[in-house]
Amino acid sequence: MKNLKYAVLGSNGFIGSHMVNFLKKKNYDVKEVSGVDLRVYKNVLKALKNIDIVFHFAADMGGVGYFSKEQYLPFVNNMQIDINVIKACDENKVKKLFYPSSACAYSPSDKPLEEEMLNKSYKPDQMYGWEKLSIIKLAPTLPFDMRVGVLHTIFGEGQTWKGKKAKFPPQIVYKAIEAMKSKEIEIWGDGNQTRTFLYIDDAIEMIFEIVNSNKYYGPVNISSDEVVTVGECVDWICNYLKIKPLYKFNLNKPTGVMFRGSNNDKFKKYYKHRQKYSTKDGFIKLTEWITKEINKKNSVKS
Repeated sequence: MKNLKYAVLGSNGFIGSHMVNFLKKKNYDVKEVSGVDLRVYKNVLKALKNIDIVFHFAADMGGVGYFSKEQYLPFVNNMQIDINVIKACDENKVKKLFYPSSACAYSPSDKPLEEEMLNKSYKPDQMYGWEKLSIIKLAPTLPFDMRVGVLHTIFGEGQTWKGKKAKFPPQIVYKAIEAMKSKEIEIWGDGNQTRTFLYIDDAIEMIFEIVNSNKYYGPVNISSDEVVTVGECVDWICNYLKIKPLYKFNLNKPTGVMFRGSNNDKFKKYYKHRQKYSTKDGFIKLTEWITKEINKKNSVKS
């Protein structure tokens, strides 16, 4: 693996930047690809020339608010990018491509999501989920080795915490920090929505192991073992910040499905990595990082 040439698409993004750092620490030869319009095929073809292994993290990405409002553009943009990456990998004779799918590809279920469910019913979450499911179905037909990890809300340092594309973990941390002054915090839904949140360091190691494995066993969940409620996450953050703001539950905002858990038996059967960071630990680390970043910006302004 040391003599291979890697490319990380979306290398300036959240997951991509962490993967670049991970590979560089292992002294791998890494090409960083960012700031290039991957909807244009010639750009992708050029970027992946003489590359052996591709980690594809470039996407039109956002949270539940973004995907609930924007159905058309995320689907079209991501489909264009994904098809271009697949075609360019084929034309450039890339050995392996890692594709990060999403838990949104699953149909809603009151049971923990397991990979076989991807073959039983097709009611993905939003058009974003339909695009992700389409690529999962395409993968086994490709003439090269494409490996799919189904990501369940990866979070950590480096995420955007403001704006329409912010995901829940950094956004709620920012809201809690703001609540130190406002004394109240808006929570979308009733706080009882359940999710699994996986800290970025664990996710990177799981992804790398899937790619590095001698054998591929099909799409596999990349997820925490812990199912937690949105309300629990808010409590952890507020307790860490030593505040007791008024929780204002906004039932008019999009929340996604009410229950989403993950069955991780397949990963545990075929791969070695085990979760190192609890969900609570991850939220505390994220809170520490966002707090420092905000303080840096405030010191520059002053």
